[in-house]
Amino acid sequence: MRSVIKIVCLLLIALTTACGGGGGSAGTTSGSSSTGSTTTTVVVGTPTLTLQLLDTSNAATTSISGGGISTATAKLVDASGNVVANRLVGFVADATLVKLNPLSGSVLTNSIGVASIQISALSLQVSGASTLKASAQVGTLTYSGSFDYQVSATNLALRSLSLGSSALAAYGNRAVSVQVTANGVPVGTPVQVSFVASCGSITATANTDASGFASATYKADSQNCAGTNVNISASTVGATALSGQIAVQPTAATNIQFVSTAPTVIYLRDSGATTQALVGFKVVDSNGNPQQNQAVALSFVNSAPGVSMDTVGNTVTVTKTSDAAGGVSVAVFSGTVPTPVQVRATLVANGSVTTTSGILTVATGRPVQRAASIAAVKLSLEGFNFDGDTTPITFSIADRQGNPVPDGTVVNFVSQSGVMIPPTCVITGGTSQCTSTIRTQGTRPANGRVSVLAYVQGEKDFVDANFNNVFDTGEAFTDLGNAYRSDANDQLRPSDNAISTNWTYRPGEFTVPRGDASSNVTCAGGESGRPNTCDGRWGAVDVRKQQLVIFATTAPAASSIVVNTGSISLSLADLNGNSMPTGTTLGAVKVSGSDPCSVKAIGPTPIANSYDPAFVVVNLDKCLSGDIIRLTVTTPVTKTSTSFDFRLP
Repeated sequence: MRSVIKIVCLLLIALTTACGGGGGSAGTTSGSSSTGSTTTTVVVGTPTLTLQLLDTSNAATTSISGGGISTATAKLVDASGNVVANRLVGFVADATLVKLNPLSGSVLTNSIGVASIQISALSLQVSGASTLKASAQVGTLTYSGSFDYQVSATNLALRSLSLGSSALAAYGNRAVSVQVTANGVPVGTPVQVSFVASCGSITATANTDASGFASATYKADSQNCAGTNVNISASTVGATALSGQIAVQPTAATNIQFVSTAPTVIYLRDSGATTQALVGFKVVDSNGNPQQNQAVALSFVNSAPGVSMDTVGNTVTVTKTSDAAGGVSVAVFSGTVPTPVQVRATLVANGSVTTTSGILTVATGRPVQRAASIAAVKLSLEGFNFDGDTTPITFSIADRQGNPVPDGTVVNFVSQSGVMIPPTCVITGGTSQCTSTIRTQGTRPANGRVSVLAYVQGEKDFVDANFNNVFDTGEAFTDLGNAYRSDANDQLRPSDNAISTNWTYRPGEFTVPRGDASSNVTCAGGESGRPNTCDGRWGAVDVRKQQLVIFATTAPAASSIVVNTGSISLSLADLNGNSMPTGTTLGAVKVSGSDPCSVKAIGPTPIANSYDPAFVVVNLDKCLSGDIIRLTVTTPVTKTSTSFDFRLP
């Protein structure tokens, strides 16, 4: 009995050593005991961590396919052959080939000592071989195991590309789809599919659903798609791409829009100005989208002699085809008669679709003498003794039909004294006039009268006997001599504030040289024209006008004075006998006398804008002989005041 007890004790000691009690490691452990002459040896088994890979049908395998999910198991058995439950097992795999679920790779053994984890290929296209490793720790001992496996790429394919069977309306949209299979079976894991359209737009990428279908939306949202077959292709990595076509219906042109006319004013041919304009239209559908390759007939709504379209001289309808932006344009050329012109655009395929352009004006263009005028804002400047007073001078011109001259026409100014700023001005904005400013400075004429000449190249006016608006040989015209500036200013007529147009040329006065002097013929010269410098031919000429501006003194002079108890009247001028500066003001008060005398009114104040002296009247009330009335004259710029005292008789 004691021998049996000793054997049991020895076995317990051996088991304790195998499990780490009192030291030791996993493996085969032996122990011995001697009682008298009897020795007993006990051998303990090896603890294991066994790995296995199961396919979807739970059959053992060494391969993982891209289309399915496999299961890796690890069974933990101790040295006695007993399973170890609820122990943590860690799995480690090649992350470039497979992925684990859970991602941590850590699971507990179950009641039968088995830890299970799902393992699948990283993608359907990946392939290769690697080792799955697992480890567990029991007490101070670590158990580990490994398993070699193969990952095989999945045979992917695309099928069932669905693009619809009917034609798609222009600018419409439609759902399209394709199915992805793995080894002939619809994929169960998401696969990314790329879609491409040859025209319009489509969803770039989509993932497959549970049935293996990837869906996208195609939009025929480009004008270029209308009336074409659009190619749609689907592709994914590892599979042959599929493609098909969607027929897109052509759009219908439903409207023609007038776009622009540039420029809006052209001038008669041979006018020296722009003689061509471009008239533009746009063909659109009901959505306002441009329509390409549409035939459009272009014709004149009205016509005038010589006006032509597309090419010089053509007056019949022309047909143009709309471009990618739906645009159609045609050139219009001026003729010989001023006229408004409009162009009609009609869709060849549907005559009810038509529109008319805005009005294009054909104007004569070159200025003539009888349509020119010149004007200064102030006729008299405070400039005989003062530098810097200014006034604008505007030169207005027109052609022989009263139409504006071309923008860009340049007018020249020259002045006897002072300075013109700028010396030239340019016609802009269709106004047919432009302005320069004279500033007082420099040497003044002794009489304070300054001549300003404005001139521009135009044409001689003529009598259009046959109403074709073109000068024909034999028709009468106005011949003009070379333009000059008359600086003597002896044609001033104070009685009506006007300047005579019958200037008398004096040697040394500024002249605009034109033409060949050898061809000069006897003539009066016309307005501001030197006599006997005409050429006797119709053609170009300088259209000219002269403006007089007074450079007035700051000090006034009074004359023709009439004084009585009821009023005072006088002529007020500058020291040269011209008008005081425009804007000069007057004031009058009683400065001496005990009676209730007062000034009722004085006028004009400010004085009139004139070349002439001002006739001033001071009306008095209840004044008596001996009263002294003071008249004060104040200039507009320097504010210089000068007083005159008048004793009533």
